[in-house]
Amino acid sequence: MALTSEKKKQILKDIRQLVLMAAVILTGRSVLADWYVVPTGSMKPTILEGDRVFVWKSAYQVRVPFSRIRLFRTGIPQRGDVVVVRNPDGGSVPFVKRLIGLPGDTIELRNEILFVNGKAQKIDFLPPFHLEDGETVLLGTEELGKRTHPVRVLPERPALRNFGPITVPDDEVFLMGDNRDESRDARFFGTRPEIDLLGRAVGVMWSWHPSFLEGPRWSRFGRAFITKAPDRAI
Repeated sequence: MALTSEKKKQILKDIRQLVLMAAVILTGRSVLADWYVVPTGSMKPTILEGDRVFVWKSAYQVRVPFSRIRLFRTGIPQRGDVVVVRNPDGGSVPFVKRLIGLPGDTIELRNEILFVNGKAQKIDFLPPFHLEDGETVLLGTEELGKRTHPVRVLPERPALRNFGPITVPDDEVFLMGDNRDESRDARFFGTRPEIDLLGRAVGVMWSWHPSFLEGPRWSRFGRAFITKAPDRAI
């Protein structure tokens, strides 16, 4: 059955509306807010593999949609922010890390203790935990200025526990993972330009276990990031 001219007009109208709606949604995700799947454990215990984190992409700057061109700044990164940064290796998957150092800061790590501008950042460790394979895990709460966040240390594993000191260049930031001994971060790839920050992550939208058949992790749906060490091994 042939379509009437009236029917064709209606179909074209519906298509235009769908295209417009898709363009608005994609533009919003490019400029304002988005979510990212975290595939690794470099931010344990704050973020687990399989978490989908909500990100304010307009937290620090607004760009021309689908580009790297900055239109204007909207905020200043702060120590302790959880940020999404453009992949330093040029890959398509961005990194999620904690912002440790701002431009002009001197950053140093001595035997797992973080120093910012020559001052040791206080960290309180819980009693050691042991994983199923017997490996020791230390979970602690670190104070970074006036903010606290959890860290995870694996004392029996070879890791870069001493680093620096290094001074953060102008317009760049120093990033580290909360999972200190299992994180590829600024200790390895260096400081990153502020303009490479894609946004500030604020919490977990939803989470799915890395072993797909184990299903969703309901307890992690719609939760803000924790600010102190949990009382169990992760």
